[in-house]
Amino acid sequence: MPIPRRIIQTHRSAEIGRELRESWTRHHPDYEYLFFDHEQRRDFVATHRPGLLPIYDKLPGIVQQVDLFRYLAVHEIGGIYADADTICCAPLHSYLDLEQDHLIAGMEMTLETWRHGAETYMNTYATPFQICNWIFAAPKGHTALALMMQRIAYYAAQMSPEQLAAWSRADRFTLELTGPMVWTRILTEFLSGTRPAGLNQVTVLPRLVWGSLPEDQRVPANQDTVKVRHLFEGFWKTRSRARTYEVRL
Repeated sequence: MPIPRRIIQTHRSAEIGRELRESWTRHHPDYEYLFFDHEQRRDFVATHRPGLLPIYDKLPGIVQQVDLFRYLAVHEIGGIYADADTICCAPLHSYLDLEQDHLIAGMEMTLETWRHGAETYMNTYATPFQICNWIFAAPKGHTALALMMQRIAYYAAQMSPEQLAAWSRADRFTLELTGPMVWTRILTEFLSGTRPAGLNQVTVLPRLVWGSLPEDQRVPANQDTVKVRHLFEGFWKTRSRARTYEVRL
């Protein structure tokens, strides 16, 4: 099943990041473009997977709800999800195979690439590599997305709302509950052959294509390789963790 030429983005308001979103529509005039604000996001969950709505509402963090929404949206209708604080630098179809039945993701970080020590790496990333979840593409019904939703629902069901709220104060908890750490674990099951043959495939792009950091984006030699720039304007972590993040800017 091919990947639909459909771009999905979300933010609390359509007025936020309008210029950034125009980079996506400008490069893809023939694609369907869908934007969801907070209310529309919840309505989508209620319409397409009402059984998942109690879990969605139970998640205390907006970023956790957005994570669950992105997996559900692409699973239900297929297409390309990208965070609203991204700039599209080239048409997706100019470098991606959208006709193949596979999920496309981008490498975000590896131990070899990280230059700031093991302690700061472990605060932020999965080992030995992390795959970014702020942009990915897949056909409708991809198995990895179904597994992500099942995993999140199972984890969240084990905890009371009070426990979820308390543990969500730790940034790493969100990374492991809904974010790129659990995403990386699920996709690694496909990459490693742990999942039975015949399930939907997963393709991971080299890090600079989608997973470049601002410091990478400033290097002239990288300009042709970087296809999507992430500005990290929606950075959600606590200030103590954000200081760790700033090491790499």
